[in-house]
Amino acid sequence: MRKIAIYGKGGIGKSTTTQNTVAGLAEMGRKVMVVGCDPKADSTRLLLGGLAQWQ
Repeated sequence: MRKIAIYGKGGIGKSTTTQNTVAGLAEMGRKVMVVGCDPKADSTRLLLGGLAQWQ
């Protein structure tokens, strides 16, 4: 298992970078898990096509 961490101040594109990386790895056939710590759930919302994570 390999781990990648993306960290930085707000508004620098961490969620976008994460989702593009995940999409690329998934297209390559890799199994990917994203753990987001943002209370706004930006990463989860992007993965779910804009839906709230509890729906």
